[in-house]
Amino acid sequence: MIRVSYENLLKSVEESARERERELIEKARAAVGSIDKTAREQADDIRRSLIAEAEKAAAIEKNKLMYGVDAENKSHMISVREELFSSAFAEAKLRLSSLRNRPEYTAIFTALTVDAVGALGGGTFQVQVDRRDEELCRKTLAALDLHAEIIQDLDSAGGLVVSLTDRTVIISNTVESRLERARERKKQEIYAILSGE
Repeated sequence: MIRVSYENLLKSVEESARERERELIEKARAAVGSIDKTAREQADDIRRSLIAEAEKAAAIEKNKLMYGVDAENKSHMISVREELFSSAFAEAKLRLSSLRNRPEYTAIFTALTVDAVGALGGGTFQVQVDRRDEELCRKTLAALDLHAEIIQDLDSAGGLVVSLTDRTVIISNTVESRLERARERKKQEIYAILSGE
């Protein structure tokens, strides 16, 4: 009789443990989804803010230059355009250099990880990070139930580079690489604003 009760108790404990494990897994998935969404939204807000500031600065500079430019000053204007554009992105880079110290950086790092790993298309991979992000990377990969070799060989303001272990596919998702991609996309738009086209 005691043995049957003991076995029933053990079964009950095991079922309770399994149910608790399922609940924890569901909560973890929901938390990762929420973090990913928040990180994407925050990254988009930061990007929009920096672009808006660059466009505003470009519009102000355009108005200043518009009335004084003549044919012999065109080469000077081109130089000013380059300088202004470079200055706007240098300021953005300076602001992003402290991104790691912001409270939202963990969520941003998670979103960068999800984007980069998703772009790989599967397979075993490795992650390159700045040594300051190693622990965050380990926690992020664990939270996402991902396994990869972590290499601390980047000097970056944040983010990561993921690649298949055979290096056939490499995805750079660092702050610097994302800023450079944004720079190339926005270059033509900002030049059009500066030249009044």
